[in-house]
Amino acid sequence: MSTIIVRKNMWTIRKPDLKDTLSDIDVFEQNGIVACNDAKALKCLVKQYDSQYGQVTSGQHSKITKSGADSIHRNYSETYEGKSLSFIRKALCENVNKCPYCAIGQSETLDHYMPKSSYKALALCRLNLIPMCWNCNRKKGHTKPYIEFIHPYYLHIPRGTIFLIANIQIISDQLTVTFSFDANALKSTNLLLQFSSHWANMGLDERLRKSVTDFIHSEVLSLSDDADVLLASIDILVEKTEKGYGLNDWRSAVLRALSQILHSNQKDLVVRTLISMKSKTRDINI
Repeated sequence: MSTIIVRKNMWTIRKPDLKDTLSDIDVFEQNGIVACNDAKALKCLVKQYDSQYGQVTSGQHSKITKSGADSIHRNYSETYEGKSLSFIRKALCENVNKCPYCAIGQSETLDHYMPKSSYKALALCRLNLIPMCWNCNRKKGHTKPYIEFIHPYYLHIPRGTIFLIANIQIISDQLTVTFSFDANALKSTNLLLQFSSHWANMGLDERLRKSVTDFIHSEVLSLSDDADVLLASIDILVEKTEKGYGLNDWRSAVLRALSQILHSNQKDLVVRTLISMKSKTRDINI
């Protein structure tokens, strides 16, 4: 059994420092990207964005001149490696391993939470730039309102709260897993709607299918073929996984669901299914 020790958070990542975001604007002014008046207005806009938990109104955004906003938008290409503003991208992606939107892919790109096509003045704002994987970036796109997606810098969930639930069914000798959110745990209708729309828009039930199977193969099927030993080992693995990945990572949710079903009257059926999956894995490996 492998030991899980690396923390790869799903949903939240450390918010960039507001001071660093404001300091960037001084660099923009020095580099001729924005004029003095727009630099002052942009600092005000960034502070509003932060105090309003990752959103600004169109009226607030319009305080930046059109030419200033266009210039900021045009200079986003300068954040790429070897360019004059590459330090912004480097700082944002540093120490962010897995994509916070799916916890599957690597965080190899940046996404504008509020789309840069509509909010050009925020195109270089660290607080509006989210490290994520290419798949999530494409899925998010601009076809759905940005408010239908979580903002990993401004998501506040009470410590110790479990809200991601895995639902396990056995269909045709296979464990089938889908996910849902606990409304009582979230204690917010808006947050529940946001999580639910995020999950659906990203197609995460489907995208996680192979990852869940691979995870069960590598972490669970290696434990034991004995029901009692498996049950005890699963409970230990749940604790390790929650500590390593967080309470609301999909891996933690899957293991909690497995533990629960192994404590039920379906225990023997689940063990037989796991053994069957293990046998099929051996056949494939051969």
